[in-house]
Amino acid sequence: MVTFYTHENETFSATLLSQIDAPSEYKNIVWIDMLHSSMDEIKQIETLFDIKIPTKQEREEIEISSRYWEDNRSIIINSYFFVSFFFVETAKAHYNESVSFVLQDNILFTIRDKELQAFEMIHKILTSHPKELYSGYDVFMQIFDIRIDQDADLLEYAASESDDIRKKLLWESDGKSEDTLRKISTLQGFTLKVRQSVFDKRRILTALAKSNKLPQNIKQDIVIMIKDINSLVEFITIDGNTLDNLQNLFLAQTNIEQNKIIKLFTVASVVLMPPTLIASIYGMNFHFMPELDWSLGYPMSLMMMVIAGVIPLIYFRNRGWL
Repeated sequence: MVTFYTHENETFSATLLSQIDAPSEYKNIVWIDMLHSSMDEIKQIETLFDIKIPTKQEREEIEISSRYWEDNRSIIINSYFFVSFFFVETAKAHYNESVSFVLQDNILFTIRDKELQAFEMIHKILTSHPKELYSGYDVFMQIFDIRIDQDADLLEYAASESDDIRKKLLWESDGKSEDTLRKISTLQGFTLKVRQSVFDKRRILTALAKSNKLPQNIKQDIVIMIKDINSLVEFITIDGNTLDNLQNLFLAQTNIEQNKIIKLFTVASVVLMPPTLIASIYGMNFHFMPELDWSLGYPMSLMMMVIAGVIPLIYFRNRGWL
């Protein structure tokens, strides 16, 4: 599906490629969004606008040189957009979706395979509350600004979850379960994916700030956005350290619980050793044992075992081991 966004008389209108008949209708185009586009649609766009659309393989390349490059006509950007399922009950994993941006002749071309919240929001802004977005550069900056705000919201959510985990570990008896460790590990992976997405945007914006194709006002906005991203990077570092500390705290408390159990069994073993020794001695049943025919031998042996077990308990308590 290919959607054309045109700006005319201070309003935006969205039109599908299949609904356009005359070449004159290609005027005043600011943004062309290609979602799940077929090969025929992509070739049609390439022919109409004399542009080279990155292939799916090129969009997913991880090399820095493949994430951003420009020629004498266009700027091509492959960026990560973080997809999170934290706000719904699902077993799906978080991941970074690659989205391609091509800026040419003041038109923004976007190529993507997934529905993304940032694009839904920019669509609503353009069709219902249009701002001063006169070119593809303006739309591109607005999309990145929305995405950066979303990353900030996700990091705030992760920080809130980390704080809840810390409270459970310190004050709740069930805070040291396997679910807690699993949640810490999930948050670590979540933060790592957000970090990858944020770093990718900082690298792209830094490269854009050096381009000669951008207007000066756009470059000024880029400087502000880079400062916002740098603050997010600091936040990610702090949150990552917090999660590492929570993991260490969880493991330390688990070790303490295990030590308590081992200590209990150790004390029980030591307490039972003297009574066991006495029972073993009187269980040998030699014929010439002095107490064998003694009528008080059995109660005396029981009394000796009780005393032998109580003495270690008193000793441990006096030493503060219990």
